[in-house]
Amino acid sequence: MLTGRGNCLAGSLLVIFLTGCENGDPIGPATGRQTRDPAGTYAKPLNSSTVQVGWTDSSPNETGFRIERSATGTGPWAVAGTTARDVTSFNDAGRSAEQQVCYRVFAVFRNGLLNASNTGCTIPPAAPSGLTATPVDHQTVDLAWTDNSAVEDGYQIERATAQAGPYSPVAFVAPNTTRLRQSGLTTNATYWYRVLANNDGGFSNASNLASATPAFTVPIAPSNLSARPGGDAVYLNWVDNATNEDGIRVERSADQGNTWTTVVTLSHRDQTSTYDYNGLLEQALCYRVVAYNAQGASLPSNTVCTALPAVPSELTAAANDQPAIDLSWRDNSNVEDGYRVWRHDRSNASSIVAELPANSTSYHDAAVSADQPYWYQVQATKDGGTSHSSNVASAIVITGPPAAPSGTTVTASSSTVAALTWINNSSSEAGFRVERSGDGGTSWVAAGTTGANVTWFTEGGQPSEQPLCYRVFAFNDRGDSPPSNSDCITLPAGPTNLIATAVEPQTIDLTWTDNSAVETRYEVWAVDYFCGDYDEWGNCIWFPYYSLVTTLGPNATSYRVSGLTPGYAFIYVVVALTDRGQSDLSNEVSGFAQ
Repeated sequence: MLTGRGNCLAGSLLVIFLTGCENGDPIGPATGRQTRDPAGTYAKPLNSSTVQVGWTDSSPNETGFRIERSATGTGPWAVAGTTARDVTSFNDAGRSAEQQVCYRVFAVFRNGLLNASNTGCTIPPAAPSGLTATPVDHQTVDLAWTDNSAVEDGYQIERATAQAGPYSPVAFVAPNTTRLRQSGLTTNATYWYRVLANNDGGFSNASNLASATPAFTVPIAPSNLSARPGGDAVYLNWVDNATNEDGIRVERSADQGNTWTTVVTLSHRDQTSTYDYNGLLEQALCYRVVAYNAQGASLPSNTVCTALPAVPSELTAAANDQPAIDLSWRDNSNVEDGYRVWRHDRSNASSIVAELPANSTSYHDAAVSADQPYWYQVQATKDGGTSHSSNVASAIVITGPPAAPSGTTVTASSSTVAALTWINNSSSEAGFRVERSGDGGTSWVAAGTTGANVTWFTEGGQPSEQPLCYRVFAFNDRGDSPPSNSDCITLPAGPTNLIATAVEPQTIDLTWTDNSAVETRYEVWAVDYFCGDYDEWGNCIWFPYYSLVTTLGPNATSYRVSGLTPGYAFIYVVVALTDRGQSDLSNEVSGFAQ
């Protein structure tokens, strides 16, 4: 009888049927011992020159595996190596960093190969270099390195307390990162660092080692100080490089850095901006900033110099028919870099229309529209900042009279005051003229004028109970617009002779004289007074507060108030109203409820 693993008994048809001749091991059901291709092939870097290839062994009867390599996923393929049976990984050394490499795996049998596995590709990343570790303060270290890879998924930073290790991961940062700040460290303890590029779950070679010992030190100096003028102040900005400062000291020199004086001390740590409000116009000023703590002061930052330019003045604007507007102003500065011209339009939009060289005193603005008003201001510029703005000058290129107003509406503010509003349809008016008619529009007289953009007007001293009509004209130096629509009103006469009479417990009768023929209703108001302010001698200034008691129909002359508190005085007034306003208030009366 023949025995032994791997022997095949030709006459044993049952054994041949179940297992074939590749492996004489009859263990397990037939379905669990069928031959299959390798699967799940992957590749990941072990370092910058070695790739680990892994796969799933899907067959029980292979004699080994053959690993093939290619620069692409489609070949050509070369044998990278072989393994024994049941082995599921292979390390392929001698690869080039930053170069793609792809792998596929075959299961090897005594009578040949099956199909190839899936393809797995990777690129070993180049190792970072130039790692430095710099103590920032007693708990902080700054790390910096050179990124030498174009394929990394990120960087793993590892730390140890001895040069020989062991090293443990302490951070993972995004690709292309070249700096990291480590905080929360132990004072006076030495830390060793290395950095590895990560790709496809694997890593490059480690960088060089770098060490640092965080300790109590003076702060690192601020940097990138900039200074720009802004009106009467110099605005300063800098980069805070320290984590252990107690504050910042700002120093100024008026003699090009020969001597320095402290202008402000900032006790708020991490502050990176301030201003020097000194008003020293036309004077060259230099600045530097210093960080400080209990151990002392840092080195000073870089020095920057600037000056506050004097404000331009006497700005004028004159329009011509091109259309264009010509500006001129007085140059009051000897230190400016140039001039900035601002233009404002009727929509309140502001824009810079010109950046001019130093010593400029005029500007021709041809980018304007006719019949549109414009307002201008000019600033002197210096080192990215500006002086205060000049006076405002305005101009408009007028081609004809303005458009007529519309929507004129008149209301009664009292028995003798008419109030008008209208819609301004022009952009070129110099103002508005209001006209009044007392005979239904047969004849008109001037009631008054307003400035440009003013769309309201009140006129007092007018008779009540008589029709009044109003219309509005827009005007400029080219003439008047057509008139607006006219609107008419009759100011209602106010009620008089208001009397309050106590007639029964908790009840007061109010009576008055109806003097109007145009009122649509009457309102009765209770009046209360409150101390709203004090005069220079400390006396209270009383202000009335009105609350509506009731509304009555036209021609009403009385009203009974009931439910009052006995012994208290109550103050009342009456007013006549129309759909277009109100009359004067009646006299005030006091009534005592029984």
